[in-house]
Amino acid sequence: MGGLSFPLVVIIFLISAAITWYAGVNLAKTTDTLDTRFKIGDALGGLILLGIAGSLPELAVVASAAVQGHIPVIIGNLIGGLSIQTLVIVLFDLAVHNKKPLSYLAGSVVLSLETIFAIVITALALVGIFIPASKAVFHLNPASIAIVIAWLVGLFVINKARENPRFTVVAADAFPGRKHKERRKVENHPLYANKSTIYVALVFLVAAAATLVAGVLLEETGTDIAARLGINSGIFAATILALVTTLPEISTGLESIFIGDNNLAISDILGGNAFMLIIFFMADLIAKKPVLSYAGNQDILFVSLGIGMMTVYAISFLVRLKRRYFKLGADSIFEILLYAAGVVALLYVK
Repeated sequence: MGGLSFPLVVIIFLISAAITWYAGVNLAKTTDTLDTRFKIGDALGGLILLGIAGSLPELAVVASAAVQGHIPVIIGNLIGGLSIQTLVIVLFDLAVHNKKPLSYLAGSVVLSLETIFAIVITALALVGIFIPASKAVFHLNPASIAIVIAWLVGLFVINKARENPRFTVVAADAFPGRKHKERRKVENHPLYANKSTIYVALVFLVAAAATLVAGVLLEETGTDIAARLGINSGIFAATILALVTTLPEISTGLESIFIGDNNLAISDILGGNAFMLIIFFMADLIAKKPVLSYAGNQDILFVSLGIGMMTVYAISFLVRLKRRYFKLGADSIFEILLYAAGVVALLYVK
């Protein structure tokens, strides 16, 4: 990208962002449709495939960065994505047309379990930062291996919890919307109800390919933009790039909120937070080095910020505060202040 003018690089970045958004939304809708028709969602393998499909933008960015040796971009995009995606729940809260906040309407024990699950995975990533590269196992950070194992075990436990009546009880005045299984009982997404399975599969493949290509362009142009503006590439990846790769989740989450699937909108974000960190395993393999071991103080700040923001929601789902202020729950307001404090703290962290 070095031979292109700066305005052209910015245009390519913005076009890639638009493609990521559009392709990512279609990817989510076709994934739900294929999930319904092939009935793969209830199996552990099916949930893994759904997680991969939902995180293709991050996978593409990380793969490209790993090949290019842009380690700060990998760390920034994955770790920074935690706080950005968690902050998206605030947007969902703002979109709710109800006198009560989103956490009150969607709050359940399962949501708290999912949040704790994501926090545990993030804590493992934090531990991995302090493991020196010399302790790598076949180029892998031991924490990267532990994250994959913990994610598989946690996914199995959460899936079982969703089937247990003891964990699925919600308050009488809550409005969680459809459960995961109930969503899968819907025959098809409206856009593809009258389309053949082959057509839906082709749309899925085209959307996946477009997402991968756009992800590579985002990484390359984003790194170039950061360099020309004198911005740390890791910080750019943790903020702007992380926000761009979260656009599909924002769109599909808002769609869930508008049709009343409050619980699912939050659950998909939390599930994305947990899955995103297992991408470090792939990054280690491609880069042939334990990526987390090269994280710095700013990355530690972002990990801590992500843990803190998710902890607020873990508590909020249980406490269930009723009042809204400026169309937001108290938890969402606290999340905004917490994220703002984290961004300001970056100025003081070398």
